[in-house]
Amino acid sequence: MDDILLRIKKDKVYHELNGKSIRKVGQVFTKKEKISLKELSDEIENRTVKCPECSNVMANLGHDFKAPKISAKKEWEIIKGLYRIGKTFFSCGCDGTGYIPQNEIDYKDYLEKVFSDYEDSIKFYQNSTPEEYPDKIERINYWSQKKLKIKTELKTLK
Repeated sequence: MDDILLRIKKDKVYHELNGKSIRKVGQVFTKKEKISLKELSDEIENRTVKCPECSNVMANLGHDFKAPKISAKKEWEIIKGLYRIGKTFFSCGCDGTGYIPQNEIDYKDYLEKVFSDYEDSIKFYQNSTPEEYPDKIERINYWSQKKLKIKTELKTLK
């Protein structure tokens, strides 16, 4: 919502419902209207969206998520696993969504690589000084939690 208001203030061009434009108007939204806009924005962001096929609640996998075919059960299992470990499909558009494993063997290899990367991150922070990273413990805990998710996911594959 704040983004919308900032853009309106920056452009200084406001549109009425009848299609006319008003320029350089001080305050377009009243306090009540701002509250209504905030409520609407919150409602949209926090709504529960159900799958049109099965009526189960859908997860927000990101703007760049491309759903596999309904019949591609193995691909859906990989997507579910990626979601469990925290992988979503949001990007700025520069690099896309990154690598997405296509089969169970690739998925296992991907998890093992990510697990190794997380271990390296933990070792890096363990070998650093508190002067370099005052929040060293929080960083180690962060990577340890992510590593634990990967370990749990790897166990489901065996």
